Amino acid sequence: MKPRKIIKLPARSVEMLINDLSLLIVSMDHIGSAYYDDPKLQALEMDKYFSQVCAFKRLAQARAILTKAYNSQSSKADVLRSEQSAESLPYWNPPKQKKEEHGLQ
Repeated sequence: MKPRKIIKLPARSVEMLINDLSLLIVSMDHIGSAYYDDPKLQALEMDKYFSQVCAFKRLAQARAILTKAYNSQSSKADVLRSEQSAESLPYWNPPKQKKEEHGLQ
């Protein structure tokens, strides 16, 4: 078994990652608890809140920090394996009906 590799990050980057992930996770929990009995309103509040705090931007920055650190401190083979692993993730796709409505295949 290959020994585990340690990837180093600046403390400030780790702090930012922890804060951003905490913000999103705790807020999701609070919204879920507040609207547990109304899934439609819960979804609307999640969407509104995530837009308000720029969740997409925060998550994209977190991924960029981790990817940069991993790629710069790993072998080409490990980076390729990581990329191949990411390709098999269950990414969201629009329902077939929605694709057809927009002329997509």
